[in-house]
Amino acid sequence: MQTNNVLDFRRLGYYFQYHMLASWKSYLLGALSIFGLLMLIPTFMLLTDNSPGNLGEVVGFYYFGLFFGGLLFTSMAFSDLASKEKGSHFLMLPASHFEKFITIFLITTVGYLLVYHIAAYSALLFLNQVSVIRHDAGILIDWNFFDKQDGHIYIYFAYILLQAIFLLGAVSFSRLAFIKTLVANLLVLLVLYLLNTLVVWILFAGHTQTPFQNVPFLLVGARGGKFDTDVFIISDKMVHSYAFIAQYVLVPVLWTIAYFRLKDKEI
Repeated sequence: MQTNNVLDFRRLGYYFQYHMLASWKSYLLGALSIFGLLMLIPTFMLLTDNSPGNLGEVVGFYYFGLFFGGLLFTSMAFSDLASKEKGSHFLMLPASHFEKFITIFLITTVGYLLVYHIAAYSALLFLNQVSVIRHDAGILIDWNFFDKQDGHIYIYFAYILLQAIFLLGAVSFSRLAFIKTLVANLLVLLVLYLLNTLVVWILFAGHTQTPFQNVPFLLVGARGGKFDTDVFIISDKMVHSYAFIAQYVLVPVLWTIAYFRLKDKEI
């Protein structure tokens, strides 16, 4: 019987063990860095005697760490490909490209989120204890920023989308993947914005104050109405379509492209 050259769970387990044994020092250093950086926030607040009253006052630090740390970590996922010797060793290991990809994928998604949230919760407990000691009152532990009605849940969808983009960038760019992916994304957004502006200018020629008086793919401001300004907004149905595509279509497509980009590097 011919062996499965795409996915064998036993072989995947062996490769996962090998990868963790080969990279545990780097991952441990990264985990300790996350803990250390998150602990700096309550330490700074302790020194300045400025403890927050509720989670809403520190959630910005949480989101910044989530995005910056996660995207930076993801962009380093295939750093071995930057070196010819390490890249050859990585590609020639007796495991399928899918098994290598799924291992890195799990580490940069599930692994990072697990470690980051453990570190963030530890920092929160430390901050709360500091607040009790200094002010005889703890932090109001409310989780309102998780309320879907307030839109905060879409921050996590945005993170998943960006993480998929930077995973593709990690495979596509051998060196300086984080910076190159960031620049590439900015250029793509700029091109989309200019194309949208061109379409708006053609459709509303002479009726806009400036050709850039729009929010790309969302609304257009034109002359007219009581205050000489009419605002044309896309329908809720289109907004939901955008969200559906970003959440359930674009992300899997980016993961698939990243896998085939890795497969193309086969020697």
